[in-house]
Amino acid sequence: PPSSRIAVGRQPAHRRPETMACMGLSCAGLCADDDAADNYTTDDETRLKALKEKLAGPGIQIKKFSAKSPMKKIVLKMKNDDAGDAVMYFEQHGGPYTDVDCPVYVRFAVIGMRRATDPDPYSKHMAGSRVLRDNLSPTDALKAAVIDLPKKASVSFAVDSDMEMSDLVEGMRLLIAEAKTSFAGGADY
Repeated sequence: PPSSRIAVGRQPAHRRPETMACMGLSCAGLCADDDAADNYTTDDETRLKALKEKLAGPGIQIKKFSAKSPMKKIVLKMKNDDAGDAVMYFEQHGGPYTDVDCPVYVRFAVIGMRRATDPDPYSKHMAGSRVLRDNLSPTDALKAAVIDLPKKASVSFAVDSDMEMSDLVEGMRLLIAEAKTSFAGGADY
């Protein structure tokens, strides 16, 4: 006789609410929530130039998470210091922003960038950072990243869309690589 037990398992594919974005795939304009797909570029030189212009101009709005304070909306910016090195800094309400996680200035040559889905170097078998895991829904992981700073410091943050984060991460990695080739050494901050 047929079993009266209800089978528990995965829903059939046609009933699953998953989208390409939440499965970790690049939508390349196929997702309904991917408004930025038309502006997506894959050329490294174009991506680097666009990121530099945006960071040097209005900056990039980010949502910064912290273990010690609530989420803050700040702006990630870039300028050249007196030695000509590209430095990253943060602003809030048009003025400089700093806290225990964010130094006033840090050279791009001494930082790293990783997505929230990349392995956490400080926590085996985990991704992102402890701060992101504590403050962000897993469904928003593709919108988040970590900037690794010297002395095991980091800035955990998110932006508004998966595509914006994808462009930012790729652009930042190019900017960091370029900064490392021209960095003469010296102070981290």
